[in-house]
Amino acid sequence: MDIQKKLAAFQLKLQNCALSETEREHYVALERSILESEQMPAKELLARAKKIKPLVRLEGGEVTGYHKKNGQFRSSDVLCFCTPVDIRNRSYLYDFTPKKIVTLKGRLFKVPKYQEVGEFTCYHDTGDYYGFLLPSVSEVLQQLPTEYDWHEIDAFELSFPSLDFFDAYDSLLDRHISTVHLYRFDKGLPRKLKEQDILFEGQRYRYNH
Repeated sequence: MDIQKKLAAFQLKLQNCALSETEREHYVALERSILESEQMPAKELLARAKKIKPLVRLEGGEVTGYHKKNGQFRSSDVLCFCTPVDIRNRSYLYDFTPKKIVTLKGRLFKVPKYQEVGEFTCYHDTGDYYGFLLPSVSEVLQQLPTEYDWHEIDAFELSFPSLDFFDAYDSLLDRHISTVHLYRFDKGLPRKLKEQDILFEGQRYRYNH
């Protein structure tokens, strides 16, 4: 189904909702923007995935004691890099375990010193059931606002209002909503991450640096 047909179906859905004309126009414009972002060519998406890596916020301890943390940030939290998952077809946060943490000689691979360069709101497909948070890397990379030069960004992190998925769910869009925090490392992306494979629609891509 092309964008216009999807938008027409979305507008039909909104007719049954108690919205003002301004709210209706806002939702239609937002849906259009999301649908258009999904048309990003694979070549550009892969180039962004090569440069910009997802980070996961953890509650500290040894590697075996870490677990994903989607709620409020705390000073005791630790950030980690993730092992590759398909950037489009599977959420990097789903069923997150210590095996999905990038390590070096059995210990957590340390995230280098960074600066937060901005943030934006991102909208995520709920998959077959809205009761799971399933954000993908591709959604973030596709929806990155044009005000940011993606060549200058090294990593991103998602935050949600709470660990309750209902707090992050928009029933009209049928999407979860996150805040994306954009980071730039003081000395650039570490070589270990530059050499990381990119998984995309069942294929494995490796780049020479």
